[in-house]
Amino acid sequence: MSLSLKDIKNALENLVTLDIRTVVGDFSYDQHGKLLPGPGAKQIVSRINLLDGDITTAFSEDFLVSPLDLVRGYHNVRERQGMDIVQGNIKALQQLASLIVSLNQEEKRQTMEIAAEATPLESTEQPPLSTPSLAARQRVIGLG
Repeated sequence: MSLSLKDIKNALENLVTLDIRTVVGDFSYDQHGKLLPGPGAKQIVSRINLLDGDITTAFSEDFLVSPLDLVRGYHNVRERQGMDIVQGNIKALQQLASLIVSLNQEEKRQTMEIAAEATPLESTEQPPLSTPSLAARQRVIGLG
């Protein structure tokens, strides 16, 4: 599968944008799960930029009067729920990142302890190793 620059841009935009849509009337979904309002359907759409907190909500004047004004109130509740979910997800990601850092630090500490136990310490009580003289080597191999 090949990703285009447009695909990457859309993915990044989806990471920082929360769309909340309330539809009254007929609707369907396309093959990608995107909501498709039917003809004559009324809708309220809110877009929340998660980086700067900007919220844009669009709806027709029909939602200002009864009975659709109740739907507008429902949509407001869904906006709050959406923001609560995002905040909860961010908190969970922060906790997960902290856990990963802690586990990584513990793994490094354990690796260093194991390496320290496996490496013998040099003792100053042992005499330094010396290289045998040429005469001593010749005697050992029978040349002298």
